[in-house]
Amino acid sequence: MYNEQQKEFSQKLRSLSYSRSVGGVFTDWLEIAAITLHQLPYHAGELPKDEAFETLETKYMEWIKPYSKEELITFSELLGLTLYAHQGNYQDFLGEIAEDELLLNKRGGQFFTPYIICQAMTKMSFGDMKEQLKGKGILTVCEPAVGGGAMVIASAEEVASQGIDPRSCLQFDCTDVSRDAFNMAYIQLSALGLQAVVRHGNSLSMEYWEHRATPQLRLFHQWLAPHRKTQKVVQAVRSILAEDVQPTPTPEAEAAPSPTGTLFDLAPFTDSLPAKKKTRKQQDLTLNRQTTLFDL
Repeated sequence: MYNEQQKEFSQKLRSLSYSRSVGGVFTDWLEIAAITLHQLPYHAGELPKDEAFETLETKYMEWIKPYSKEELITFSELLGLTLYAHQGNYQDFLGEIAEDELLLNKRGGQFFTPYIICQAMTKMSFGDMKEQLKGKGILTVCEPAVGGGAMVIASAEEVASQGIDPRSCLQFDCTDVSRDAFNMAYIQLSALGLQAVVRHGNSLSMEYWEHRATPQLRLFHQWLAPHRKTQKVVQAVRSILAEDVQPTPTPEAEAAPSPTGTLFDLAPFTDSLPAKKKTRKQQDLTLNRQTTLFDL
């Protein structure tokens, strides 16, 4: 059942569709909204503008061309409703709209698992998060068929229910073959402030056509970079001292541990088109396929 924000979103979306298909307008809005959220930290001066920024700015200008100023204002209102819906509230806002408005590719077998089922599945998957986070700091989670992001959102909700902020300790690696799903997931995970890389690709063939890190993940890596440099300097100095001093090394003279790593190496995210079939790091958790409960 729709909540008030979803009802208003649906009405505004249909108001833009008098001379266009609802599905076409929704796809265009998803592209524009996803780029808008990606670019926010750049426009705010929190991240230096790079090649990825310039590439997406060009794409943004192309996507908005067919729409009037008044229609683009409605687009911004749709984004405002989406962001407001995710303020302190875990839900598959866009996925439910896409399902109810018949915007999914039913012929291709696309469907989104109801959020209540996602909640039940994540409760079975996660267990005691405080125990799992001991000695790690960050838990990496793989979602190979992310859809609109419902399983990821339910995962964040489950962690939050245990008194842990999911924005600080979870990193998600998400993939979907559907372009609309790729954008929906990116928008919703960004709106919730979650650290994630969302990929448009095929998890089975390991082919990836585009991937984007959410603003929260990019800002985290920007914060982490100087700390990593400090760790490397300490490691180098201790290694030199260990070579100069021949007696049995004391704990203080032992080499420092390797700099703390996370799931994602941001170097490839400057490229709009990543290499195909690229080997990726092993994640701590892989979420159950969204179809699991229906394969009976």
